[in-house]
Amino acid sequence: MQQKTDSVKRVEEFLQREGADVQLIRLSDTARSAKDAALALNTDEGSIIKSLLFRVDNEEVSHPVMALISGDRKGNEDQILISSRLIGKIKRPDAEYVKKITGFSIGGVSPLTISKNIPILIDYKLNRFDLLWASAGHTHWVFPVSYTHLRAHETREERGWRRGRE
Repeated sequence: MQQKTDSVKRVEEFLQREGADVQLIRLSDTARSAKDAALALNTDEGSIIKSLLFRVDNEEVSHPVMALISGDRKGNEDQILISSRLIGKIKRPDAEYVKKITGFSIGGVSPLTISKNIPILIDYKLNRFDLLWASAGHTHWVFPVSYTHLRAHETREERGWRRGRE
């Protein structure tokens, strides 16, 4: 049985502070990918939130940007760059960068505890589902969240992507 790690406890404490009446769910199988998570939860792959961190490099400065993408879709890096309003070259970072910026390992990045200083884009296609599933800080832990709650927490605006903290 996979015990709650410090990362999982951090997500759980965050949800409690937010007043969310949510129980974290421990999966017996890994949810390292959206497909794995959907199989473990017996749900549509599109209802899985992929929390993908990108980096935008501009000369000697690197800016992180987070994209919350429906599990059955791929992120369009050019569109993510445009929607982020950052200038530079976008690329997928290595595991060390993801851990440094988010505090989570790849496969366990939780979308609700990301720094307010990081732009977060939400794939509008996530609104197809009444219930979404997000990582709770580890590949064996998830939690349910509605699209409305995700939007309310992230204070997003509608476009092809939703962008918040403006």
